[in-house]
Amino acid sequence: MSSSTSTRLTSGFLASAAITLTFAALCSAAMAQDLPAGADTAAEKDEAEKAEAEKAKKDADTSSFVFSPITVTAARNERSLFDTPANVSRITSEQLDQRMDNTVKELFRYEPGTAVSRQVSAADPFDSAGGIQVRGVGGNRTQVLVDGSRTIEGITDNTRDIVDTSNMKAVEVVRGPSSVLWGSDGLGGVVNFVTKDPSDYFRDADDMVAGAATASYSSLDNSYVESVTGAFRLSDAPNAVEALLTVTRRDTNEPELTTARNEATPGNPTCPRDPLATPCNELDEQDIASNNVLTKFVWSPSAGNQFRLTGEYYTRDTDVDQNAANETTATYVQTGYRRTQEVERWRVSLDQKWDVGAAWLDTLDWRITYSPQSIDRKGDRRRTLLPSGDIEQRIDSLKYSEDFYEADIQFGSSFAIGGVSNRLTYGFDGDYVETKYERVDITNNLTANTSTVAVAGGFNFANADTTRADVYLQDEIGLFGDRLTLIPGLRNSYYKITPHPDANYQIVPGAEPRQMEESDLQLKFGGILDLWGPYSVYAGYSEGFKMPTAQQLYQSLNSLPFFALVPNPNLKPESVKSYEVGLRGEFSRGFFSVNYFQADYTDFIQNFVSVPGSATDLTYDNLASVNVEGVEASGAWQLTPHWRTNFAASHMWGTQQATAGAAETNFNGALPLNVVLGFNYVEPAHGLDIEFVTTLQKATTRVEDPATDFAPPGYVTFDFLASWEFMPGVKLKAAGYNLLDQRYFPAETSGFPIGTDATLAVQVLNPIEQQVGFGRFVKVGLELTF
Repeated sequence: MSSSTSTRLTSGFLASAAITLTFAALCSAAMAQDLPAGADTAAEKDEAEKAEAEKAKKDADTSSFVFSPITVTAARNERSLFDTPANVSRITSEQLDQRMDNTVKELFRYEPGTAVSRQVSAADPFDSAGGIQVRGVGGNRTQVLVDGSRTIEGITDNTRDIVDTSNMKAVEVVRGPSSVLWGSDGLGGVVNFVTKDPSDYFRDADDMVAGAATASYSSLDNSYVESVTGAFRLSDAPNAVEALLTVTRRDTNEPELTTARNEATPGNPTCPRDPLATPCNELDEQDIASNNVLTKFVWSPSAGNQFRLTGEYYTRDTDVDQNAANETTATYVQTGYRRTQEVERWRVSLDQKWDVGAAWLDTLDWRITYSPQSIDRKGDRRRTLLPSGDIEQRIDSLKYSEDFYEADIQFGSSFAIGGVSNRLTYGFDGDYVETKYERVDITNNLTANTSTVAVAGGFNFANADTTRADVYLQDEIGLFGDRLTLIPGLRNSYYKITPHPDANYQIVPGAEPRQMEESDLQLKFGGILDLWGPYSVYAGYSEGFKMPTAQQLYQSLNSLPFFALVPNPNLKPESVKSYEVGLRGEFSRGFFSVNYFQADYTDFIQNFVSVPGSATDLTYDNLASVNVEGVEASGAWQLTPHWRTNFAASHMWGTQQATAGAAETNFNGALPLNVVLGFNYVEPAHGLDIEFVTTLQKATTRVEDPATDFAPPGYVTFDFLASWEFMPGVKLKAAGYNLLDQRYFPAETSGFPIGTDATLAVQVLNPIEQQVGFGRFVKVGLELTF
């Protein structure tokens, strides 16, 4: 580890200590003020503490068993997860805090059927999270939202890892197509990050100030995370004003691959790296620093009427000493490659939630958002040219950005006709996006003092503007005293993408960039039937629609005689039809849910497809079909007032067909059986919360080509999570992951190129060993609230 890294981590630790001491003092003062008058003697304090402990014990013994969290994403309004004809899960802030999950990569470890790949290739050495994969499909086919606002699309050798999880109220995962309510991109599902409001920090209705501070450390990557929050009630109802400010800092290095193996012997197909390069069982050295600031002002001029102004800024800077590509060839010796990545996301949003209460209109919700987002990469590569001995420097720059302008207005109306209740949700959802891509490479011969400039390299594509303008309608129809609920819905999507190629864009004759304009009508229909007692069944049909991205439509690069990237003017939108049926039971002490789904995709877009009749041209093209099926289950049971068990499981299988009439092959995205079992012990009287978690992953046996595609074996891991609130408002947390230090490969590595399919460049720059699961590591943390 470099001295600068050590200094930075020491600074992070000192910052954590300073935050801890400051808030400990504030909490002590707050608790002192909360003591009743006259409680100055030790005896009176003991009596007060005894009464508080007895009250906590009574609350624990008489607590109700609640397993029905509310979701706002699945139906665009608040409703229980059990009243939704789809498989929806909600990761709560309490779970995030207990696990000390600070990155998107960590977030979904206990969500079977949902996965996040790790990007550690030579083209993307920044250890970013890949796309969130839901029900076998990921990347841009999963719609990722923050408070309902869109996030940047992924492009080749880049990332969508642009969200910090430290200030989240919940993360909601809607499995299956969600285009009817949330528009294009929700083919596989929707992941909505819901941020906290000031009211989430107030303990009592008369609190004027509340706050929290957290600090945590992870041995996996030497990460230090510190967060400070202040919530303020500036005025009371009926003209209430509340404010929130949260600041989060994270400093970390590359994760340690303690179970990876280094097979770096010359000629070994597993990892034939040069002795100058980073070994295959290590990642290049990284220094990562991120900051996240969230501010909110909430004004409630009357009951049921709330305006909210949100400002958010997230940035993450990553510095990498990329030595993995160091090598000696007949023409050069590469001695270093210093690379940086700056991820940045701004968001300014104004919204209103209003319970109108009119005869024809129940609710009115609207939101306008401006959110510029960008990824800026720079590199400085050094080589010694042979046989001249000249020193060559290449400075590369890649800038990719999307600026979002969004408007969303939603109405809610309810009425009854002939004893049949109807609850309408309808509105307009639109956005305008400016997409820009810029690549510049400057090569300097430092010995000869010469310089050349190359533009529009990499996976270059034309800049573009995208317009989406959709209207939607959903009705929840209650029959037989609401014992049967039918939920039909439809959405008309309008989509236009207009290219703006600059002077450096490489136009291919016959495939000139042109405007693409489409409209599509998507349907959904769901139903929930209460059978008897606590049991219910549900069924759903939904459709999804996704337009090609600017890169998929307009990518163009001439790298002959090696290859050429050619636009495909005939590229078609992707679509999906999904079917789902399920059985649920909700009891006083727990619940269960089991469902089967089938998703049939058509015109599935695949990259780097060989152009017929050419040995060098590559393009994007539509596959004829992809079919994914699966079974999902979850449940929880309160064994005693202190013991609870829970489980979740998913098993998928799938096929794909390149062209109509072609042979079907296995689809690598369909993940085999994954089961998560948890046992939780809670002792509120002593502030204890302990959980043991077991993850069981079945081996992958279905891959597209067993001779060339990696099929990860099965594995079992054990985790331990604990927290102890040893005094009011002060909580210690600890977690141990992969306690037995099991060597394994995550299921999402299925299809990774190996064998004859892995070229020498892939073996060197993107070896399978760097996809190995993390070995044993621990996290510790401290949380202060007042």
